[in-house]
Amino acid sequence: MAQTQMALDSLDFDATVALATKVAPHVDILEIGTPCIKHNGIELLKTLRSKFPNNKILVDLKTMDAGFYEAEPFYKAGADICTVLGCADIGTIKGVVDVANKYGKQAQVDLINVGDKKARALEVAKLGAHIIGVHTGLDQQAAGQTPFADLAMITGLNTGAKVSVAGGVKAATVRQVVDAGADIVVAGAAIYGAADPAASAAEITGLAHAGNASAGGMGKLLPWALIAGAVLLGLYLLKGGKPAEETPAAAPAAVEQAAPAADAAAPAEAAPTETAPAEAAPAEEAK
Repeated sequence: MAQTQMALDSLDFDATVALATKVAPHVDILEIGTPCIKHNGIELLKTLRSKFPNNKILVDLKTMDAGFYEAEPFYKAGADICTVLGCADIGTIKGVVDVANKYGKQAQVDLINVGDKKARALEVAKLGAHIIGVHTGLDQQAAGQTPFADLAMITGLNTGAKVSVAGGVKAATVRQVVDAGADIVVAGAAIYGAADPAASAAEITGLAHAGNASAGGMGKLLPWALIAGAVLLGLYLLKGGKPAEETPAAAPAAVEQAAPAADAAAPAEAAPTETAPAEAAPAEEAK
């Protein structure tokens, strides 16, 4: 199951809070986008933290320098995740990871515009980055780029860090990114640009939470299918569906030696013994 993250990108403080109110019940993480946090400041974070205690909040700082110093006030104010640019100095990235650990929070390294994404992903994973963000920016999307190739490469590294994906994700592509291994699915315009943002958020979250049925889901269901098959076989045998070779060999001799009256009575007397397990089965299943 993947989590969903809603990007709040408006510059308007009140409009951002109003949109968050609509979508918060339908997503896992509320993201205060970079333009939004720059324009509205830490007070917006405090407001969202107090209004939506059940959601995680990501502050998309995109820190490029002074990692520990810049991120700490936001963790103190209630952020669960802060982002640092993957193209920043490795010391800057380490600073954000360190301060996240100090407060029991998470640091996300955003790979937007990183040249060698594989090398940097492996490097920051060794530092202890909690989340690696595969991010195709708005300007890159306008040029026709998508995050799918980068996502497949990063998830294939199996770094142990969670993988977030952002960049034009919508309901039609949610299952594609979940099947590719994304742990966090970020949607922005697909939700805030919809006629009904709450309904759009609920749809995307429903698809993300459905899990990876096409890849790993059947593997998880297989043990239960085997158990169900064994139970059905047991019930079949209890109801008399025994193989012929299991019939006691002494039964024919006993019938031949019995008196005619006994022959007539035997089936009636034996019936309760043979059917008793079948009658007990529903009671066992009801437990």
